[in-house]
Order: sequence, then C-alpha cells, then structure tokens
Amino acid sequence: MKKDKSKIQPASQYDIKKYIPAIKLKKIPPDKALEILRTAGYNINEEQSEEIMEFLYIIVKLTLKEFFTSD
Repeated sequence: MKKDKSKIQPASQYDIKKYIPAIKLKKIPPDKALEILRTAGYNINEEQSEEIMEFLYIIVKLTLKEFFTSD
C-alpha cells in the first residue's frame, strides 16, 4: 500500500533552525561574496549569492559544532 505523500508537511523554519548552533561568524559583505562567486565563474545575481552564502554559513556552523563541542 502506498503512502499518501500529500499529507507530509514540510519542516518549518523553526524546526530546521533548532539544529543550527548559535555561533557568531564574521560574514563576508554581500557585494564581496558576489564578486568572489562571479570570479569563480558563477553567473548569479545578488539574491542568489546571498542564499549561497547563508547555506555556506550553516555548513560552517554545523562543522564547528561537530568538531569543537563536547556533546
């Protein structure tokens, strides 16, 4: 019997954010991030570069938590 996929609810932002540690990071200014990404060959706009950087900050925070906490 197949499960009805329409009943599956996506995780809320709160559910996701509870797994991301509250580590303060020095952030790269959006215009500098866009310049770096374009230099690397990515043809993206400012909004896309901000999304990419937010994703990278999450990865960095999770990595720092994994290696530098004693949980």
